[in-house]
Amino acid sequence: MLPININKTYFALILFLLIFINAFEVHYVLYLITILFFYSKISKELLNIISFFVVIIFIAVISSFFNEHLLYSWIKDISYFSRPILAILAGYLISKKINDFGAVIKFIVFVSLFFAVTHILKILFLVDFSTASVSDIRYVGGISNEIEVLAIVILLTSKKLMGIEIVPNKLYKKIVLLIFAISFFLYLSRTMIATFTILYLASFGYLKITKKSIKYGVLVITIFGLFYAYLYSREFERGKPGIESFLYKMKIAPAEIFIASENINTKNHAYLWDHWRAYEAMMALNQMDTNLSFFIGKGFGSLVDLKFKAPLGDTYMRYIPMLHNGYVNLIFKSGVLGLLLYLLLLLTLYLYCYKKEENSHKKMAINLIAGLSLHYLFTTLIVTGMYNKMEPYVFVLGILLYFSSGKEKKILN
Repeated sequence: MLPININKTYFALILFLLIFINAFEVHYVLYLITILFFYSKISKELLNIISFFVVIIFIAVISSFFNEHLLYSWIKDISYFSRPILAILAGYLISKKINDFGAVIKFIVFVSLFFAVTHILKILFLVDFSTASVSDIRYVGGISNEIEVLAIVILLTSKKLMGIEIVPNKLYKKIVLLIFAISFFLYLSRTMIATFTILYLASFGYLKITKKSIKYGVLVITIFGLFYAYLYSREFERGKPGIESFLYKMKIAPAEIFIASENINTKNHAYLWDHWRAYEAMMALNQMDTNLSFFIGKGFGSLVDLKFKAPLGDTYMRYIPMLHNGYVNLIFKSGVLGLLLYLLLLLTLYLYCYKKEENSHKKMAINLIAGLSLHYLFTTLIVTGMYNKMEPYVFVLGILLYFSSGKEKKILN
C-alpha cells in the first residue's frame, strides 16, 4: 500500500484528470490551480528553461503589432503558447512538495493501469473486430495515451535502474505488463511506438553519443528501414478492416508530412488527408511574404489561409489558427527567431544526459529529460510538440526537472 497524504492524493487526482478530461481549458485551469496552491521558490535551472518559452511569446506578441488580428484569436494563441510554462511549473512545484520520486512514478504506473484496463474494456465491448478498421478502433478507444507509454518504460526499468520494484509480486507484474501491452497495441499509434523506443533507450542512457549508443541507434534505424522497405514493397488500402489500414497509415507517414501539392483536389478527401500536414504547412509558408514576417513571424492571432473550406471536425474552415507541423507553426507565429529558440531549448534538454550523476533517481530523471527532448524533436513535426493542446509530457518534464536537481528526502507520513 502506498502511504497517502494530501500532496500525493492531489498528484494522483491531477494526473487522472489530465488523462480523463480531453479539454484544453480544463488542463489550463488545473495547472493554474496547482501553481497557486503549491507555489514556492524555483531553481535558476528551471527559470532558464522557462525563459525560452517566455522569449518566444515576447517575439510573437511584438510581431502581432505589425498585423491586424482578431482579439479572440490573439487570446487563444497566447493561451496555447503559455500552456507549456504553466505545465512545467505545475509538475515541478507538486513534485517539490511530494519530494519522493518513488511515490511519483508509482502513481504514474497505477493511474495509467486504470486507464489501460478501461481502454481494453471499451474496445472489447464496443468494437466489432470482424469489420472494424483502425479508424473505428481509435474512434472508440482514443488515438493515444502518452502517459501509458511512460508507465510501461518505468515498469520495465525501475527495478534495474533505480532499485524500485513497482509491483513486487512477479506474477502480478507479468499481468500488469500484459494489460499494458494489449492496451498499447490497441491504440495502433505510430507516435506511441516511436515514443516508447526513444524513452526506453533514454532510460538506459543510450541517447548519449557513445560506441554502444551508436550501435543501438544503427540497430533501431536498420529495423525501421527494413520495415519501411517491406511496406513500400506491398500495396495496402485505407479503410480496410484489421491491421491493413494501420500499415497503410505507417506507409504514407512520410508523404503526409513532406509531400504536398498546390493543385490539390479538395473534393478528394482521401488524398487530402494523406497529405494534410504537408499541405497546411505549405500554405503557411506561402503566406510568409515579407522579410519581417520571416524573421519574427506574423504574431499571435494570425490565421493560415487554406484557400478552401476544409472539413475539419464538425465544421468547414478556411482559416486555421494552428498547424500540425510545430516547426512551421513556430515560424508562422514567431518567425525563424522563435524556431531557433525552440531548437536551442530542445538541445539544452538533450544535453542533460551528459550530466554526471551517481544518484540513481537523478540519473533516471536526466536520462528521461533527454528522451523527452528527442520525443519533442519528432512530435513537433507531426503534432506541434510542446505546443500540442493536450500534450501531457510537458507536465512530466516539470516533474523530471525537479528530481534531476532537487534534494529528494524520505518523507514520513
